[in-house]
Amino acid sequence: MYVFLDWQNVYMRAREAFHSLSDPVVKGQVDPVDLGHVLTADYARRHPDDDFELERICIYRGAPTQQHDAKGYAAVRRQSAAWRTNRKVDLHLSDLRYPLDWGSEGCVDKPREKGVDVALALDVVTLGLEGMYDVGIVMSADYDLKPALDYMVRRRISRGEPDIEVAAWKGDDGSKPLRIRLDNRPLYCIWLDRQAYWGVMDERDYNVAATKDGLRATVPRPGSWLPR
Repeated sequence: MYVFLDWQNVYMRAREAFHSLSDPVVKGQVDPVDLGHVLTADYARRHPDDDFELERICIYRGAPTQQHDAKGYAAVRRQSAAWRTNRKVDLHLSDLRYPLDWGSEGCVDKPREKGVDVALALDVVTLGLEGMYDVGIVMSADYDLKPALDYMVRRRISRGEPDIEVAAWKGDDGSKPLRIRLDNRPLYCIWLDRQAYWGVMDERDYNVAATKDGLRATVPRPGSWLPR
């Protein structure tokens, strides 16, 4: 089984579902390995006659550049290093695109991700066609992924595999935020509530470097690494 995570989408939707957007930037962070296991367990529970193993967690995200945001660049490097300690993680980083007047007092535009959805969509299709996964779960609400998912669902219908599903957070009031839907084709969604979120939360502050004894220094969190 492969899990595909649109990281910024996963993070921001968690903040929308379970936090205020004014909360500290660590709120909404999750451990991608824990999240991958939760999604795998949900699928396995619905298919008790088969055995499933989480083989790969593919993470796609925009990252600050050292030139434009040194603190953010360092934070993402720390977070990426923590993720890569698990051999199942396959991390895909792409530089954020910055406005031409970035850093000036009059700058109102914010850095944006570019190509993240394309990279994710290509991998969902190509890895599926190559037989690298028998089940793929995509966690994102980006409708740019819809054509790739539609193609894989049509392939599943005609050939029987691979199976493809999506996942999304479900808010406390029972509301179901944006998720990817297909026109006239079934696409199962794994809804994750607050209890599931609590089980995968990661409240480490990657904006702060670890000290020699392994503890993190207590300094203000700049939060500058977050794509806006």
